[in-house]
Amino acid sequence: MADVLELREIKHYKQRLSTPVRDYKELYRFEEENVQWLANRFLGIHAETRGGALLSVLKMKICLRYLSDPGYQKGIGQELGVSQATVSRTVTAVIDSIVAQSNYWIKFPFTNNELMAAKQLWQSKYRLPTAVGVVDCTHIGILKPNRHGDEYVNRNGHSTLNVQATCDAREMFTSVDVSWPGSVQDSRIWRNSQIRVP
Repeated sequence: MADVLELREIKHYKQRLSTPVRDYKELYRFEEENVQWLANRFLGIHAETRGGALLSVLKMKICLRYLSDPGYQKGIGQELGVSQATVSRTVTAVIDSIVAQSNYWIKFPFTNNELMAAKQLWQSKYRLPTAVGVVDCTHIGILKPNRHGDEYVNRNGHSTLNVQATCDAREMFTSVDVSWPGSVQDSRIWRNSQIRVP
């Protein structure tokens, strides 16, 4: 009598949907070649094709789509032909990859040469001879945390993080501090900031 061999069930993957070029800027906030560049820079070129493997550019599209319109992950998944769980995992992985490289892109000028170059750029572009950057704080909405949730409620009654950022004369971020709850005033964040220049 022959042994019966049980076959595994064939896994069916959703059909990956392509995006018309005319819709790139509206959906992802970048042109197609910029999305490709971001994918290559932050995720590398992955040639994995087994199963339901996602190419780097599709991972970047999923993350950018979610960040540009943080609605329902299920809807974004249906729009791009992936599951809600894949959207969730992909957004987390892409953001982690970008954050891991943030010190390369976001840095305040600390050396004397960097400070002098920053001052010269402000002088030539805006006639501000001693400026090295601009600073501002903004409130980013969050869900109220279970622990110490009242500390995150700002003066308007919304749960937020009070984020301080600086930019240079090229409008590039030079520092970002996301460690303060919404109830903290901008002046306190500035007093405790590591970016002050003598």
